[in-house]
Amino acid sequence: MTAKKKKDENKQFILIATIAVVVVFVVVFFTTLFVYRETHNDEPTTETTTAQTTETTTIAENTENVPTTQVPETTTEKITASTTEKATEKVTEAKKGTVVEYPSDTALWKLICVNRYNYVDSSVENDISLSYVAGSTERMDTRAAGAYDEMFAAAKADGYILTPCSGYRSYSTQERLYYEFVNEYIAQGYSESKAHDLTSKRRNPPGSSEHNLGICMDIICASSSANFQNTEEYNWLCENAHKYGFILRYPEDKVDVTGVKFEPWHWRYVGVENAETIKNSGLCLEEYLGIV
Repeated sequence: MTAKKKKDENKQFILIATIAVVVVFVVVFFTTLFVYRETHNDEPTTETTTAQTTETTTIAENTENVPTTQVPETTTEKITASTTEKATEKVTEAKKGTVVEYPSDTALWKLICVNRYNYVDSSVENDISLSYVAGSTERMDTRAAGAYDEMFAAAKADGYILTPCSGYRSYSTQERLYYEFVNEYIAQGYSESKAHDLTSKRRNPPGSSEHNLGICMDIICASSSANFQNTEEYNWLCENAHKYGFILRYPEDKVDVTGVKFEPWHWRYVGVENAETIKNSGLCLEEYLGIV
């Protein structure tokens, strides 16, 4: 074999190898992107925050895959939360529920139940005292913050970090998050009323989210990319959270009762006695309170 022919063959081999590497990289990249989007569709994600001034936000409560195969209804004009009067009217319509009186008594406050059928109005913000938890920029109602700090310390002593991802959200923040989904559906061609209907299945309207009360925390495992329910932190919470007054608010086997898809990251404060009873009974909050 001549030196020139051998050199040409080497060039051809290098070219083929380079193309193969590029193809493999592209396949791996898009496969990873697809898997990530599928496995993280329901995971909390945070926005950039300014320390102790802006709230960290997460993805939807009541998450559900966005429909892609349904035939959209007539396209309507895009709604924005800046149209306050119209927004308030539509949010209230989406709730179609009952205004819940915010209790001043701590014993009753621990068991307040807000969902798509029971909600508080924006004036509740005047009654909430907030504290930062676990040295983070996330806040909870002061009456629950201390319990979270105790739980965080206990988990840390066992080798687990319960990273607080999203606690208190203002009424306006929840409204903005809600309308992000409304606008998303409208952009797909759904009517205004249908967009609200679909959104309410993915994210609670403002006032009907426990985040508006500072009584819950979305928790993540910052050291693992696995779905939270597959982490040791989640297992630790399932075994120990009730000792500090927290319950898994939206269990996998109670979707028909809560109306909310399984959220392994969402932990609600109800007080130690209530939490122990709820855990031992296997009930969710709605069942425990007898409002189903």
